[in-house]
Amino acid sequence: MTLTVRDLTVSYGPRGVSFTVADGETVALVGESGSGKSTLIRAILGTLPRSAGVDGAIELSGRNLVGLPEKELRALRGREIGYVAQDPFGSADPLWTVGHHIREAWRVHGERPPEIVPRLTDLGVAEKWLDQRPSAWSGGMLQRADIVAATAHAPAVVLADEPTSALDAESAEAALSTLVARTRSLLLASHDLALVCRHADRVLVLHKGELVEDIAVARGGVGVLEARARHPHTRALIDALPTEAPRRSRPTGDVVVRLDDVTLGYRGTELITGLDWEIRAGEAVGICGPSGSGKTTLLHAIAGLVEPMRGEIRRSGRAMPIFQDASASLNPRWPVWRTIVEPRKGANARELMDRVGLSDVDLDRKPAQLSGGQRQRVAIARALAGSPALIVADEPTASLDPTVAASVAETLRAVTDSGCALVVVSHDEARLTQIVDRVHRLGAVASGS
Repeated sequence: MTLTVRDLTVSYGPRGVSFTVADGETVALVGESGSGKSTLIRAILGTLPRSAGVDGAIELSGRNLVGLPEKELRALRGREIGYVAQDPFGSADPLWTVGHHIREAWRVHGERPPEIVPRLTDLGVAEKWLDQRPSAWSGGMLQRADIVAATAHAPAVVLADEPTSALDAESAEAALSTLVARTRSLLLASHDLALVCRHADRVLVLHKGELVEDIAVARGGVGVLEARARHPHTRALIDALPTEAPRRSRPTGDVVVRLDDVTLGYRGTELITGLDWEIRAGEAVGICGPSGSGKTTLLHAIAGLVEPMRGEIRRSGRAMPIFQDASASLNPRWPVWRTIVEPRKGANARELMDRVGLSDVDLDRKPAQLSGGQRQRVAIARALAGSPALIVADEPTASLDPTVAASVAETLRAVTDSGCALVVVSHDEARLTQIVDRVHRLGAVASGS
């Protein structure tokens, strides 16, 4: 079966986009935030809001999906068109066990679920995890469960919207390899150029809603894309791929956080043991490791949000957080200036905006009027407003395209210039080395045990 998109225009997104995904082909959609990748995926799924005007044709084996009644589209979803979401936690009902979530892929079509244990154990997830709720699973494990559900009926084509953005490099590689192996045809939206070029047959480049390049890479890696790229935007995406920043000598300032023989865990399971560590004023430290290794748990412990199972953590001064999803961490009703001064009355919002590279942004704008990168820099400005001794950032560039991520990384690196310490969690070690002075690598926790 072939998916054909012809002259597709959405009122607030893609304009005149045409391409095909042939049977057995993997095609990647890349582009900056706001280029229309997710809108295009949702248009094919038929899940755009009614207010979105859709023109053109979306054909699956000759059948036009544009304008089909919702009942017919629901019958196609799962059977003929599979879907893997960006956020595996968001796509899983928190009250259901993961096994129930997977089996629902059959029940929604009135079918009796088959034995699903072999489908998961093939992906390295032990049977005991099926009776756990999503909160007990790592992002990588949940994404594998999502892949099982999305491919339950061997659909003609699977659509995947940033399916690896929350995963460490090893888990992302494994998840995408599994997705490609288990699908007949795959349309994949991603900002991870290096990853998709290793797995895609073709790369489609979107820029401001328009398809500017269609490049055959034949799973040959980003070097093939670089050699064949012609459009300036494609070259800009390639140029923004992370390179290691120059090393700085380790600061000799006061110790802001000291960890003495610390053991951390989750629900009684030890994740990190015997950690001895100190972070000094003006130092930028990175934490990386596979999904489930305890990165976020360690970050929360450093910030004082969780207590260690054993050992002692001593802190000096205030810690301020920066979250992965800036949209969720900013009050949608507040203008930028109010968000920034929230931690400390009297803070100079304009001065802080200048400091994070947003001197040209209107302080009266609401978060919805800002790009993803701008929202993340507003979150950085808000953290700085509290005059913290330490800023802790959890995956601050994970959901950003390469050009925006590079800009935010540069902003974060500059945070330490004033003497503030910085701790950054990231699954992307290449991007992490752009920001920090040293990286602490956590070991794997086996999901199959």
